[in-house]
Amino acid sequence: MYKLYLIDDEDEVREGILAKTDWASLGFELAGAFANGRDALEAAEAEPPDLIITDICMPFMDGLELTKRIGERHRDVKTVILTGYEDFEYAKRAISLKVHEYLLKPINFHEFAELLGRLRRELDEERERREDLARIRLQLNESLPLLREKFLERLVTSSVGEEEIGRKFRLFGIGLDGPAYVALVMDIDELPPEAAGDREWGRELLRFGAANIAQEIFEKERGGLVFGTKDERTAILFSDEAAACSVAAQTLAMQAARSIEKYLKTRVSFGIGRVKDRLPELASSYMEAITALDYRFLLGRNRVIAIDDVQRGSGRNRLCYADWEKKLLSALKAGNEEAYAARMAEWIERLKSESPSADKGYASIQRFLVSVMNLVEETGYGEAAFEAGRPFARAPSIKTLDEMKLWLTEWGIGVMREMESLRRTDAHAQAKLAADFIRERYADPNLSLQEAAQVACMSVNYFSAVFKQYAGETFIEHLTRLRIEKARELLASTALKSYVIAERVGYEDPQYFSVIFKRNVGLTPKEYRAAAKEGKLA
Repeated sequence: MYKLYLIDDEDEVREGILAKTDWASLGFELAGAFANGRDALEAAEAEPPDLIITDICMPFMDGLELTKRIGERHRDVKTVILTGYEDFEYAKRAISLKVHEYLLKPINFHEFAELLGRLRRELDEERERREDLARIRLQLNESLPLLREKFLERLVTSSVGEEEIGRKFRLFGIGLDGPAYVALVMDIDELPPEAAGDREWGRELLRFGAANIAQEIFEKERGGLVFGTKDERTAILFSDEAAACSVAAQTLAMQAARSIEKYLKTRVSFGIGRVKDRLPELASSYMEAITALDYRFLLGRNRVIAIDDVQRGSGRNRLCYADWEKKLLSALKAGNEEAYAARMAEWIERLKSESPSADKGYASIQRFLVSVMNLVEETGYGEAAFEAGRPFARAPSIKTLDEMKLWLTEWGIGVMREMESLRRTDAHAQAKLAADFIRERYADPNLSLQEAAQVACMSVNYFSAVFKQYAGETFIEHLTRLRIEKARELLASTALKSYVIAERVGYEDPQYFSVIFKRNVGLTPKEYRAAAKEGKLA
């Protein structure tokens, strides 16, 4: 059963459709009926439908704007435009927004039922195509072009010149338009219960299916490149205009994560590197994307994590670390004290068995200290704890590897805790800065989540999570509360007209202001003012 929203500001039309349509027999569940686009958009944030049937001309938000907004957040939702206006410009814009059908009032209910039946069949086919793991298994057995995969992995893990990149792009019939480039890494967070029987094969199938969805979104629609890596993750190379590249990559990653969860019943996380202006620098962006993904342990699963959200500093190219260094540094970055202590113990045992001399053992220790120093500089966190331990002076005075293990474990955990504390303090400070900005600008009707995120120097996705943790409410809930509080104050203490108060608190439409005010306060502005005058307010 597919979920459907019906949106029309004409009560007679809406009630007529509701009364004459047997939704269940057509394969649909009527999940909501709304009189305007804004109410439907708010409902879609909590429970996105599979299909919306919407009028064009409505108060507060018209059907085309609703279609655009829902399409940006939930790309799989299909739309039927319903209107009484035979206007070719409307039709053209509806087509550009990937609207499925454009129907004129009055409705022929026989044709309407046939349309719903056709859309249900399309939704069935689409779901079957994406959920059919047997088909995915067959595609996997047929394999992917191995030479293309090997070249793209070499592009992001080693130094490849622009001339060779251009030659290989032509050979494989691929490319990135530029002028800005960024790398992403996608990894499966967990297997759904139905895949638990054969975890190894189930993970392989799901990874392949998730990569197919990412390929549809990044590669087929936006000209990116998607490929599997040796560490069983999915890498994505993406390009766009310099100003839009980072935001577009984050938006598409969120869309891919939602589609993968919807069709494969599994969750994924993305790491995103910094934007570069040359193709050979994608290797650096890819290493940054892997580093960003390491923070999943700290931030939680089902995340889109941009490197700039979790690290500050120079972002210099990382050293090519050995496996043990990667594990230790990964534990440090993620704040995992138990994993760090365990990896440290394993490494010291390895040094005992493999170091032929004390000098080489100390050299390995010095190399690790340099790696931590680079990490501290790269992230911008942990400098005080690093320097307080005086590691380069302390290490040569330690006489045994067992003593070295105890000291490095204690010292590393101290650095780790300071990194964690400063990271949280920074996020809190940036969220407070954004809250101050919202308090100053609440009367601006165009104030947006994107603006607040820019003030906090965070991506929209990361800022939303940080701000909710800081304020105890979402951005829109916080902004609405500020506006309503100010409106209540003005209604109780001034004789200003309601439409003037609406404008002063950031609402261009007085009717919509009245709707929001009553939804939050329980009274209309007029009723609230009367109650204030009579001293009946609590």
